[in-house]
Amino acid sequence: MKKLVFALVVFGLAACARPIAPEGGPKDNIPPKVVPEKSTPNLRTRFTERSFNLTFDEWVTLQDAGTQVLVSPPLAKRPEITLKGRTVTFKFDSDETLRPNTTYTINFGTAVKDLHEGNPAKDLRFVFSTGDVIDSLSVTGIVVDAFSGEPQENISVQLYDAFDDSIAIKERPYYVARSDKSGQYSIPNVRAGRFKVVAIEDADQNMKWDGINERIGFPDSLIRINDSLSTIAGIRVFKPVPPLRLLAKNVGQYGFISLGYSRPPDTVPVQVSLPNLRWYRETDQDSLLIWYDRPDSVAWELIAGPDTVAVRALSRTAFLATNSINFADERRAAPGGRTGRQGAPQAPAPTGPLPPRTVTVRPTQPAEILFNTLLTQVDTAHCLLDVDSVASRLFELTIDTSKRRVLQLAINWRPEAKNTLTLLPGALTDFYGTSNADTLRRIFAVPAEKQLGNLSLTLEGLTPGMAYVLQLLRGGTTLETEQKFVADSTSMRFPFEKLDPVAYTLQLVEDHNGNGRWDPGDYFARRQPEHVFTQKLEALRANWEVEATLNVATGRGRRRGE
Repeated sequence: MKKLVFALVVFGLAACARPIAPEGGPKDNIPPKVVPEKSTPNLRTRFTERSFNLTFDEWVTLQDAGTQVLVSPPLAKRPEITLKGRTVTFKFDSDETLRPNTTYTINFGTAVKDLHEGNPAKDLRFVFSTGDVIDSLSVTGIVVDAFSGEPQENISVQLYDAFDDSIAIKERPYYVARSDKSGQYSIPNVRAGRFKVVAIEDADQNMKWDGINERIGFPDSLIRINDSLSTIAGIRVFKPVPPLRLLAKNVGQYGFISLGYSRPPDTVPVQVSLPNLRWYRETDQDSLLIWYDRPDSVAWELIAGPDTVAVRALSRTAFLATNSINFADERRAAPGGRTGRQGAPQAPAPTGPLPPRTVTVRPTQPAEILFNTLLTQVDTAHCLLDVDSVASRLFELTIDTSKRRVLQLAINWRPEAKNTLTLLPGALTDFYGTSNADTLRRIFAVPAEKQLGNLSLTLEGLTPGMAYVLQLLRGGTTLETEQKFVADSTSMRFPFEKLDPVAYTLQLVEDHNGNGRWDPGDYFARRQPEHVFTQKLEALRANWEVEATLNVATGRGRRRGE
């Protein structure tokens, strides 16, 4: 009985010693605070201790100290951070050597929280100097994504007192801070002087830039800190363009080669080792597509930039026996079961004729029809167009010279009309001389004008002579239309007529190198990413016209509905 009573008493005392959050009562919104009388004094000079303690006015927890606690200047060795009761202890590694005459700031972020509601200690920092002076200058700013302009959280903003570009790869910074959810950062207790500033994503938290695997951003020049506050202009972080590398190749089918690259290969030079070889190239995102044809079947080599691709002898006769022309978005069974141009095995496609697909068109533009192969000729005598079941010859069919798999149908679109295009056998001829053996049919529906809306866009603050890419996005992702132009004045107007009544986003790229797309920056070339101006529009209403203005000089836009 004595042993039982003793065990119950010990258990009760242990339960009383454990901090447990109370139940009920008003919610605690007050963060824990340091009790100075029980803690190591803050803001000390000639600091020589190997550890310090912070004791709080309530029970606390210590969470994610490895990622939340940030020391500036960074330490060479990882410190030991522990919690006992209400006291957090920060202990330097035994091999750590602190810099002389240097102010250190240990920022705890949200690592220390109260036990009851998880309120983090506010602005919890411990500052000391190994010299006679506590540096009091500071650096602030904001980090945004270079393309979207959205604030970026947890970006490491680093200051160096050496200016070589490679220092961001080789050395830890002199000062460092991380951006918060609003993209803002602050580096307090900085000494006066000149610094190189680099912002990196630092996914592995080694405080060094790991090249193309991490985003990076930088100001145009060094910064000089010589007053009580220094604000850096917004830093735009970007993913560097990876080196152009051949990642994949597909050469298993006669007449077609697909090469996959680490980035768009539009500048890759192409040569062939075989004389009298007919070939054509096309770039599709990160792929280089090559169509080729030759009367006899022999092995040859394709030289694409620094890479040589061996192409074995394949049977042209066997290929032509199964080659067919089809819509690219429809899978039709061909002899031998082949339905695509990629040469990979595919599941059997439905046999027999497919019902015609209906596509909604924009009344102001030709309809584009994508095929599975290159087109070289269209015979309009074998092409029929019915408008509301009435035959019409008032149409044009042309092959797009820049995208030879695309057939463009241009007519005077009539609202609410049903337009049926029929391509009889022999209407199309492809790169290999094959004509379509099947009848191909597609229906184009035209919305009523009262179901559509108009948008009038005015661009202001343009730089005359500058190339731009103007995109109208459906929502914020799907490309509705695109225009590439060189500004001839500071203000230009662009009408977009007969649009679907949905929400659109305007996106304008300053195309400095004139390649027709947005390009990120280059850290070592000191080239900033191209600017992108974006403006979200309210949803366009049917039978409504909206006027929008985007001022490039200020980055601001305005809009009004009429």
